Amino acid sequence: MFNIIKMDLYKMFKMRSFYVVNIIAMVSVAIMLLSAAPVDFGKTDTKEDNNTVVYENKEQSVKLGVAVDDSQLIGTEQNVLTIYSCFMSSGIYLFFSVIFTMIFALSENKNGYIKNIGGQVRHRWQLFVSKLTAIFIYIFMFDLILLVVQSVIWFIAKGNFGAGSFSEYITFIISQFLLQYVFVIVCTAIAIITKSRVFSMTAAVCLSFGMGKLACMGIDAGIYKLLNREVSLEKYLITTKISTMLPNMDMAQIRNIIVFAAVYFIVSVFVGIISVEKRDMV
Repeated sequence: MFNIIKMDLYKMFKMRSFYVVNIIAMVSVAIMLLSAAPVDFGKTDTKEDNNTVVYENKEQSVKLGVAVDDSQLIGTEQNVLTIYSCFMSSGIYLFFSVIFTMIFALSENKNGYIKNIGGQVRHRWQLFVSKLTAIFIYIFMFDLILLVVQSVIWFIAKGNFGAGSFSEYITFIISQFLLQYVFVIVCTAIAIITKSRVFSMTAAVCLSFGMGKLACMGIDAGIYKLLNREVSLEKYLITTKISTMLPNMDMAQIRNIIVFAAVYFIVSVFVGIISVEKRDMV
């Protein structure tokens, strides 16, 4: 099992797309950070004698696409962690991380890796678990690299390194990372099941852009028309949780996010393992 993980990691770091996607992501985040209106590096509505941060309710406004919600920075003490958290909620991290993941998940289809290694391992489910491990390491590195990039840009633009209160944002950042990882795993399971790079890449990008909201709205309208019953499927989307999450969560909200992510993760892993076990290696 450990050797399979090492092979997956070696393959991941040898892929040209690994570096291309990461570089494009870093440049994009840098441009978005420098052009973000509230990040005027000096103009804030926060008083020096009041460190209380007030967050607005984002439940009622879930936008399509990838965009930084500048309104969440107004009236807050701007620092590296507030900007980083805002970018995590924007979906930009999700978008770039899922692009490389789809390339990585289906890369063995054209180089014969599955055919060669699939017949050598005793349990094929190890192939899928190994891929999940490699993706976890990638997501962690990806988010960490972007944190460093944003910190450097903040230091250059601001002239000092204001990190902010790590204890205030640690729960939010971990929750965002967890949902980001689970979303990528869901897309990976879709890619392994369909074995179509075009379909899985298109589906992953559309979902990361929040297009699932449109599908949910259509289903909601159909249910209301047929059954005269109002439902809201949108709140069960991972992208909705990511975009509406706020740093000041209580324990009940944190518990709900963990359960929510666990359900998606368990179902995706179960379906992915079955698909790998049933796959024809010939």
